[in-house]
Amino acid sequence: MAHQAHSIPWHIVADNFEFIHWNPHFYGSTNLYLRNKPEMGKQLGHFTRVFARALADYSVIERKKYDADPAIPDLDEIIISEDAVKRMSKTVQQYKTEFPARSSPDDVLSLYKRTARLFVDETTASEGDMHNSLFDVCEQTKTMIMYGEMDTLFRLATHPRVWFGRLWDEDQYANSHGFGLSRLKESALLAYICLNVLFLKPELYDPVSRMNFIEEETKAHRQTLSPDLYDYRLTAAYQHMLLYCTAVPYGAKRWESHTYPHREFFGIPRGMFEYVYSNTYQKQNLGREPVSKLVHTEFKGGYVPGKSDIPLVLNLLGRKGLPAELALHVMDIAGYTPVGRTHVRDDPLHISNGEELKKYLSYCWKILVRIDMLCKENGRWLDWEVEVTDALYTLFEIEPGMSTTRHWDWGGDNWESDISLRRSKRAFR
Repeated sequence: MAHQAHSIPWHIVADNFEFIHWNPHFYGSTNLYLRNKPEMGKQLGHFTRVFARALADYSVIERKKYDADPAIPDLDEIIISEDAVKRMSKTVQQYKTEFPARSSPDDVLSLYKRTARLFVDETTASEGDMHNSLFDVCEQTKTMIMYGEMDTLFRLATHPRVWFGRLWDEDQYANSHGFGLSRLKESALLAYICLNVLFLKPELYDPVSRMNFIEEETKAHRQTLSPDLYDYRLTAAYQHMLLYCTAVPYGAKRWESHTYPHREFFGIPRGMFEYVYSNTYQKQNLGREPVSKLVHTEFKGGYVPGKSDIPLVLNLLGRKGLPAELALHVMDIAGYTPVGRTHVRDDPLHISNGEELKKYLSYCWKILVRIDMLCKENGRWLDWEVEVTDALYTLFEIEPGMSTTRHWDWGGDNWESDISLRRSKRAFR
């Protein structure tokens, strides 16, 4: 069952899309494409509205678990606890180690970085380009969201001089491609929608369902493909999601802590994929070849062990006469440790990965809810109908005529309180 299936009508999206291999009308891309059905726009619009309502309802319920009246912190008050620092230390050390020129990996979070003064200093509205300290506070905020440090974030959000909107998106800066809290939202939303929709297409990952599907299509005198081509991993939607959530952005090194939980789930080492923020690149490269062809050159032909490999290697070493403790020591010295949470690598929808997939989708949902709560606490909001609409357009090849776009000038229609500061919004019709 898809996640939140009791409140989100995933079947509407699944029923309106069909799998097409090598579509000549879309650069030969394999993907899920809209069927020729009446009132598709209305049905997809209904889906986006129900999704947004379900998220809003869950956000209200979740908010009740935290302090209802968070106290505004003093500027130099230590508001991030030692326990929180210990829990987040692995992630903080990771993004500091990946960018040693910008931060010292020796110090996890200094006392200054545990105070409200940091957030006041760095999120005060001002003009100009990005700078390293703003990158750093954005990564720290992302990390706090990922670890659920919401009481602390709510206290910060109530401070009149803390403006989380400044950390939202790189579009307002000249030299910051790939930066922003919006990346945390976008990666969680794309993964959540993509995998839930594909889960309702079992013929693309389950061998029995696939053969039944082919049999039914044959009986109906419809053209079929060879079984190996009915594979969700060949779709542009899956490949776009995988690269966006786990890849290193093209060009200079960027701050990317938002990719960590996704790389941990899928088992993707840093740099295995490279992501290009270009619609032309997406259309001309994704959905046209297997994921293995998208791997960065230095990783091609390499082997990345998964969870299921460990008992096999232990058994092999045991046959050589090594006791279990010594075998584990040998594997540790060799750096033979599993990468990823799935039991079957490179196939997250495999039946053996069911429990881990549920945990991962639940985590993505929590990230969306936490972002929604934080925005509201800071006097801002997100139009989740628009966010979901854009995610569907990003993942699946939808004709522009399926939607209407509303434009407005800066300053109107409660524009400033929308944390995304969108100048236009798209909706299905």
